[in-house]
Amino acid sequence: MIRKISLFCLLVIQIFFSPFGLQNHTGQRCFFFSHDTAYAQTEEQHALTVWPHEKSDLDPDPAILYGRLPNGLRYVLMKNQEPKDRVSMHLNIQVGSMHEEEAERGIAHFLEHMLFNGSTHFPPGELVKFFQSIGMQFGNDVNAHTSFYETVYDVLLPDSKKESLEKGLLVFQDYAEGALLLHSEVEKERKVILAEKRTRDSADYRTYEASLEFEFPDARISKRLPIGTEKTILATTRESLKKFYDVWYRPENMTIVMAGDFQTELAETLIHEKFSAFKPRIEQSHIPPFGKISHLGIKPFYHYEKETGNTDISIGYVKKILEEPDSFELQKRLLIDYLGFQIVQNRLDTMVRKPDTPFTEASASSGIAFRKIQYADISAQCSPEKWEESLTLLEKTLRTAVQYKFTESELSRVKKEYLSSLDKAVKGAKTRDSQKLSYLLVHHINNDRVFQSPEQEKKLFSPVIQSLTTSQVHKAFQKIWAPDSRLISVTGNAEIAAKAEDKIQHAFQTSLLTEVPKPIEEEKIVFPYLKDPVEKGKIIHQNKFNDLGIICTDFQNNVRLNLKKTDFKANEVLIALSFGKGRCSEPAKIPGASILGEAVVNGSGLNRLQKDDLEKALAGKNTHIQLNIEENRFVLMGNSVSDEIRLLFQLLYAYAMDMGFDKDSYKLSMERFVQTYTTLEHTPEGGMELSGKRFLAGGDHRFGLPELETLKQISLSDIQSWILDALQSSPLEISVVGDFDPQEVIELTAQYFGSLPSRKELSNDGVPSSLPVFPIAQTHKIKVPTKINKGIVTVAYPTTDFWNISNTRRLSVLGEIYSERMRIIIREKLGASYSTYAYNHSSRAYKGYGLFQAVAQINPDEKIRVESEIKKIATDIAAKGITDDELRRALDPIITSIKDFKRSNRYWLNSVLVDLKNHPQQLEWSRTMLSDYQSITREEMKALGNTYLQNQNAAVIQIEPQQAQKE
Repeated sequence: MIRKISLFCLLVIQIFFSPFGLQNHTGQRCFFFSHDTAYAQTEEQHALTVWPHEKSDLDPDPAILYGRLPNGLRYVLMKNQEPKDRVSMHLNIQVGSMHEEEAERGIAHFLEHMLFNGSTHFPPGELVKFFQSIGMQFGNDVNAHTSFYETVYDVLLPDSKKESLEKGLLVFQDYAEGALLLHSEVEKERKVILAEKRTRDSADYRTYEASLEFEFPDARISKRLPIGTEKTILATTRESLKKFYDVWYRPENMTIVMAGDFQTELAETLIHEKFSAFKPRIEQSHIPPFGKISHLGIKPFYHYEKETGNTDISIGYVKKILEEPDSFELQKRLLIDYLGFQIVQNRLDTMVRKPDTPFTEASASSGIAFRKIQYADISAQCSPEKWEESLTLLEKTLRTAVQYKFTESELSRVKKEYLSSLDKAVKGAKTRDSQKLSYLLVHHINNDRVFQSPEQEKKLFSPVIQSLTTSQVHKAFQKIWAPDSRLISVTGNAEIAAKAEDKIQHAFQTSLLTEVPKPIEEEKIVFPYLKDPVEKGKIIHQNKFNDLGIICTDFQNNVRLNLKKTDFKANEVLIALSFGKGRCSEPAKIPGASILGEAVVNGSGLNRLQKDDLEKALAGKNTHIQLNIEENRFVLMGNSVSDEIRLLFQLLYAYAMDMGFDKDSYKLSMERFVQTYTTLEHTPEGGMELSGKRFLAGGDHRFGLPELETLKQISLSDIQSWILDALQSSPLEISVVGDFDPQEVIELTAQYFGSLPSRKELSNDGVPSSLPVFPIAQTHKIKVPTKINKGIVTVAYPTTDFWNISNTRRLSVLGEIYSERMRIIIREKLGASYSTYAYNHSSRAYKGYGLFQAVAQINPDEKIRVESEIKKIATDIAAKGITDDELRRALDPIITSIKDFKRSNRYWLNSVLVDLKNHPQQLEWSRTMLSDYQSITREEMKALGNTYLQNQNAAVIQIEPQQAQKE
């Protein structure tokens, strides 16, 4: 389940990570050019070019080189080894929708789009092709976003050669000062932006807009959503875009951020060469004021949206504070606040799992957003009829936390967890991902926070955490909630009669009159509780594939161990225990058992240790297990760290021997599904889940979601007997990848799993009893009861199963080529859709079954036109084939990504080791993947198109709002 994000949770994203920071390569604090080196700056402009650590007592990460050009443009360079040869780059512009005037609402986002549509070195339509030509994929490797105070352009270079660095910086140079902003391109892109606005429209988004207006009625943030208004989007001109571009896209607002496997000295030289001559084009305007925030007393808020799946309840506050520079004291304060709120979060998680709790999800958070807003929030999701109960329980939970000290056991748990996370970060530091690091760098710069290394964090904050007392944490929590203001929010599908706000306030104040009990100290819970097996299983065969670093070990009881030791990610260990046939074995009499069973098991924990108790017992550990029910297998997936290998096997053994099927987890899972179904019933995407997927499988019950009433008929015993039968009778295959000692893993497998009773092979070679049937030449129309005017068109073609790997790989390339044609024709040329894509999915479970799907999110009035264009693409590829240029632009990004895949633990686990006993050809696939993709030809693409992209076989799904009847 995905938790909805309240405003307060959304603001958390903007603010608090555990402390990180920036520094140069020498490890010393550095001060570059003063503000008067190049030209006079205003106070606002100078503030933007001061590094967070230059006004802080925190030392920045010594691994980082940072600098500033005389014109004010800054750069941050961090050498990092993973992925090999890749470089993650960002042009970070500290300008967003909050810089817009009333008539410009949405212009910052419009401008972001326009920078892909023509610049000095890249004519309209050529930039994306350029990226593809050097091995980058639009969307994955090249992207951008606009927020309230930032616009960030992202590039993930395919290698770190000088030529690639130059090309990446050339693109950034064009973004910074070379936008053409052609009138013809403005008109074309206007349609795309309106399509994006339509795509983003939803009941949740409308609730978010209304909540912003309630919480910030006198602040600009509630009037400056980045997407803008339809009126201003329609009114935007080349001239208005050029004015905004010239005013705000200026050197002192920009920072180039680079993290990756490159030479920092070379990058620094190239930045100076390309950007030293960059000057402001016109005088900068003053940054518009944020506005007022003035809440006193209790303020209720109600917003009704029939089409949401549940009701959201929230108690919180927001207040404006003075901006303060980053410091040890600030980070210490935020850390203590975090621990207090994590204790409350743990209490909420425990409540959610109890059968008498009225809400199904809950969260607590606090922090500082946009450097000037302090907030705190406790919120929950529930069924509409339970809003009063939920509000009352939230209020009591908050009052209990404010009134009574936290217990020693509660504080001990969160301290262990935080200290463990610090230790894990230190041990994994040398193989961190460059893209994640670069995003963190951008985040810290834009929030005026110092980026520190994991080692610095641990050294600074471990003593703080270890010395904390319950009194200190509780006093900090009380202080957070000291403001004389409470914003009480009820939004979603709770239909409250007249005077809703009065009823909400009455419910809250009535709850305040009741007493709350003092929390009690909890008993210590011990894991493991099962006795370790005494005997070790006998190894009967072992194969070593030295070129791949893989060892396969077979035990006498028909247990197989596959392992691969890697150095891709320090201190990471991944494990998978696979068994049975998974979803393809789902009994016809219990359709939906897969999705419900997965949720129930993952919410249950173990038979003798429920989820909540298991989490308490494992506090401070980094070992986790969850059940995945895939189309052709059940898999217990685990992740851990190098010094918890024995614990990982003990936990996996406990799941295998004593898997939990808790009745409270069953009840909670069912309640959550009821809410999920309500949401899905009112969205086009939900139409695909509830009806479309099953249609494409000829009505097969193992595809998509069953009717809700059908799901409700599944009992806990149905799920338990189905899963346990597979677990107890099927052969077990254990696969391990990561940073571990192979001999230790072999011995642990022998002890915990090699000693189990012998398992028989799967009957019928694992082949399902029936196969899905593609609905050739059929059209399925889905009417969604929604007032939101958007739809989806899907054109699907039958392909084949997964096991001819050469064919499957080529179909994936065909999907990339098809997607690119859809982007150019349907999105860029027609402006008929913001989101278009095509892909092939070949089944691992069902012989001969596969789907090639082309999907477009649309204005329902254009469904026939878009369907026709999608089919024309298929006809053209089948009849005429593709160009050399198209093939290269599709293939090169894939070939680049393969190099990353092969240095990923998850690739080796999921694509090579899991199910290796049944499919030993997966070893050879790993050897041939790169060369096979490199050998793909235009002729093969045309042949595939001619074989599969036949419109007379296509099935079509049209999803549109209930009221849209036009054809």
